[in-house]
Amino acid sequence: MSKYDVIVVGGGPAGAVAARECARLGLETVLLEKEFLPRPKTCAGAISAAAMNLLDVPIPPEIIEARCSVFHGFYGDRQITIELEQDFIVLVSRDVFDLWLVSLAQAAGAEVRQGQKVIEVDPGTNGVIVRTSGRVYTARLVIGADGVYSTVARAVRKPFLKKDLAFCVCSEIGTVERDVPWQEGVEVYYGLTPVVGYRWIFPKRNRVSTGLGVWPSCTKHVRAAFLDFLKEKGLAVGGRIRGGHIPLGGISRPAVSDGIILAGDAAGFADPFTGEGIRYAIASGRLAAATATSLLSRSAPPNRQNLGVYERNCYHSFGADLKAALFISRLFQYFPRILLGMFFNSREPFAESLQILNGCRDYRQLYRWLLWHIPGLLRRSFSDRRVQA
Repeated sequence: MSKYDVIVVGGGPAGAVAARECARLGLETVLLEKEFLPRPKTCAGAISAAAMNLLDVPIPPEIIEARCSVFHGFYGDRQITIELEQDFIVLVSRDVFDLWLVSLAQAAGAEVRQGQKVIEVDPGTNGVIVRTSGRVYTARLVIGADGVYSTVARAVRKPFLKKDLAFCVCSEIGTVERDVPWQEGVEVYYGLTPVVGYRWIFPKRNRVSTGLGVWPSCTKHVRAAFLDFLKEKGLAVGGRIRGGHIPLGGISRPAVSDGIILAGDAAGFADPFTGEGIRYAIASGRLAAATATSLLSRSAPPNRQNLGVYERNCYHSFGADLKAALFISRLFQYFPRILLGMFFNSREPFAESLQILNGCRDYRQLYRWLLWHIPGLLRRSFSDRRVQA
């Protein structure tokens, strides 16, 4: 049985960042990843400027496949284009990006074990026992960063409810010739498809990342709607269509238990409005490592009570903001035509929203901005409808 200070389960951004920080701060750390890296991931590969600001090292230029400062939004026959002075997202391939983050953890001193699928987590009085398909590990503390279908989370809370999960499908497709190059910016298509959600086309090297995200109640026709979208855009599926759930952040859920911390998607930390998860994976991974170091370095027991500081820090850092984002996203879910009509009648709502990806605004500020401006925007929208009629 191998003994450590900290076992990190999951080699995605949350786990890799947590493992790197724990090792860098002097904790004997092992990172367990069920796959062998690099491995494919269901993800568009968009990293916001706000997420990059949370990393203390720049992303190597060779990993970045596209930089985007232009946003193209579409809703029916309406279009909004917003050009920012700086990049609000960069595009990467998640297999390469995750491998880079894990290599940083390894360079900091974390032991990395691949092909180790965790099948059971057993908290005890003398530490937490983690059983994989081939070995048994024990540690004073376990950080569960093993995604939306987390095994570690079973020792902390009940599984996510269906209504608390969004769903997306995505695929990467070789580019085709057209009048306007894809590289001019990201394209996002909103509305009924026939399901309520949004579709995207993101530029990458010699290909595009395409996908469709929907609300929990709209998963029945997702694949058909996605294929219709690709056909409409003259794109042919060149590879596998991958699908997966995204937890709706902003819902109150336990993120700690005796000897266990959950981070990233395993904790339910994802943007319910855009689906962004990497930003909150990095943020929660850093907070998990800081909590682990603070407790273990002074030999404080990592019990549920002492680990509660992690939940409070997450809430103050981004949890309250995700709560506001959830409220806004549900308004769009229940009143899509009204709100999308309002957004596409003025550049201002999108300009304000993009500042969230830049890290210059948060959802609580957007919520207050919308409360102040919605009456005028709705009057303008209804006025334009009458003119068109």
